[in-house]
Amino acid sequence: LHLVSISIPYWIERFLRIRPNYALPTSFIQDLINVRLSWTSILILAALTLIVHFLRSIVTRSAQVWVARNHIFPRYTEKMPESVWKLSYYGFSWLFSLFVHIFIPNFNSFNDPLSIWTDWSEGVSPPIHPTILFIYGSQAAFYIHSIYATLYLDIWRKDSWLMFVHHFIALSMLLLSYVDNFTLCGALLLFLQDSSDALLEMAKIGMILCRLYWYPCKLLYATIYGAVYLGPQDAPFFPVLGIMLILIYAMNIYWFNFIARMLWRVATTGEEPEDNREWDTSAVTGLSKRSLDAMAENKERKRQ
Repeated sequence: LHLVSISIPYWIERFLRIRPNYALPTSFIQDLINVRLSWTSILILAALTLIVHFLRSIVTRSAQVWVARNHIFPRYTEKMPESVWKLSYYGFSWLFSLFVHIFIPNFNSFNDPLSIWTDWSEGVSPPIHPTILFIYGSQAAFYIHSIYATLYLDIWRKDSWLMFVHHFIALSMLLLSYVDNFTLCGALLLFLQDSSDALLEMAKIGMILCRLYWYPCKLLYATIYGAVYLGPQDAPFFPVLGIMLILIYAMNIYWFNFIARMLWRVATTGEEPEDNREWDTSAVTGLSKRSLDAMAENKERKRQ
């Protein structure tokens, strides 16, 4: 916070010197109008989105067949395929990001966050590495699909509208950071976020280190502080991206509250761990949790 209190006033003063006629909201809207994406990029993104949707249908269908074959309790028949899909995607995307950040010599942004701006020293936008382009394309396609899936495919939860906003912000950040070529920052953000998303589907507690500690110490340090002094001086979307980064961090804290409450309830009452974001199951199935459990018990007795 101390470093941010130094860097932000400095950035505002410098930006207003470079663009003295900048005025909100007209200048910001004009910057958005000036954004240009090639038709090739748009068509590739559309194709990737269809591929993501197709892969989800295959993974969830396979999981549903396995659930039916193994007579899983009724109240888990919708949750498990969704979790299998998310674990599959987040696991793959995080492992690829891990490979990029740890094993490719050109990238040292995790160990040295300020190295993100090394190639900006001459004031010229550096080329985007092909692996970063792949990360951006696949993630943008995933978030386009996720906006649709949150509304029409996933189980509705208490925070589903917040999840919808999160997906929209994530997609907007990918687009704006691509335009300003803050792509190494975006890749680091996705690396930290996806790590806990993959673990969240397995243990629901993977976000503490990556999202609550490393996120401000590495990503916010590299962007809201480091970018002011080492990055481009006239990036029009820098303040918007900074605000979005802070909003994402606030959402991380909000979601961690669910996990803390679940762990506290398990420790004090001995109840079975359960995702407490969900509405009562009657909102999804028309039956209460007690009725579904009774159905599952009767089904198990008949099998015996």
